[in-house]
Amino acid sequence: MKIFKYEALSKKGNKKSGVVLADSDHVAYKTICKKELIPIDIAKVHRVSSKISLEELLVFFMHIDFQLRCGLKINEAIDSFADSQNNKILNVKLLEVSDALKNGQSLKEAFKNSIFDKVISGLLNSAEKTGSLSEIISNILAFLKLKNEWKEKAKSALAYPIFITLVAIIIMWICITFLGPQVISLLDDYNSGEIPFLTNFAVNYLPVFGIIFTVLIVAIFCCFACFSSSKKFRKNLQNYLLLIPKVGSILKKIVLWNFFKILQIALDSKLDFIKSLKLGIDSIEIEDIKNDFENVKSKILSGYKISETFSSSKYITPSIATALYVGEAGNNLPDSMRHISDELYKEILHELEIFGRSLSIGLTLFTGGIFIFILSSLIFPLYNYIGVIQQ
Repeated sequence: MKIFKYEALSKKGNKKSGVVLADSDHVAYKTICKKELIPIDIAKVHRVSSKISLEELLVFFMHIDFQLRCGLKINEAIDSFADSQNNKILNVKLLEVSDALKNGQSLKEAFKNSIFDKVISGLLNSAEKTGSLSEIISNILAFLKLKNEWKEKAKSALAYPIFITLVAIIIMWICITFLGPQVISLLDDYNSGEIPFLTNFAVNYLPVFGIIFTVLIVAIFCCFACFSSSKKFRKNLQNYLLLIPKVGSILKKIVLWNFFKILQIALDSKLDFIKSLKLGIDSIEIEDIKNDFENVKSKILSGYKISETFSSSKYITPSIATALYVGEAGNNLPDSMRHISDELYKEILHELEIFGRSLSIGLTLFTGGIFIFILSSLIFPLYNYIGVIQQ
């Protein structure tokens, strides 16, 4: 099936656009006409983005969860979602999934080349064996809501420090660029060439620090942009972030929360432990943690106990190991996974709040120091000069 993007007119003369799947432009034309539209332009789409944001993913599963509860079939729910979205090119992938389901393909085959990652596709594929599609989608939706919550928390924690930093850079640049040379000129005439050390340093060297600091901020923004767009860059950056004490601690907990939450969803969906474990490992992007958990999986396959094997991992804390032991002993691992993920989630939110607060205080003190320095090096000498002139 090929993808065609179209523009058409409705019966009322309103202009509409969208995409259709068809074997040829002629078939696409007929498909558009069946929608009671008059085609104006039809063009084949050669490249379709396979990326979907967390927000779009969340909206999609909220829609599908609601439609399934209302009694619709999965392909009907997907069709209704695709028709209601503005991002038509992105929704082509969903139409392909729906078309595959209509043609009798299994969920596994239909979702094989979809926009979802391995983990979500794996959870959706498992519904075919367990027969619990509605439950799995509800669990995925709950997982995505939590993921979106801590990401919003992280953004809000960084918003104020970034604002303070930008304000400091702007004020410093204005003072040094416009006020500095004027102060130097006045003091040079008044002191016969003798300029106070702080004033001379502020005018000649502070701009260099300002440029370096600005470049650093721009580099951080570029890193975040690459982080969201490049999976390879994201993996490399995360490896370096692990080395930063506070940031590394939060990142480890996020990875562990993600892992145990997926494990819990898979086990709740009646998937066996090894397949659930594989899905959890597939969600890990940091190579060192992933390799460590791959070793855990190998030991479990060799017959070792689950709690005992996880305890040997350097990333598993004693409290997590204890929860796993209790779950394994009581034959209730899903509840143990839920308890572990819930506790990790609380710790993540708490640490993000503390990190944001500490960063805000640190940058506020830093910018305050800059303002005091500028005041003492430029404003005070100028004030003394004006006082002498008035006398």
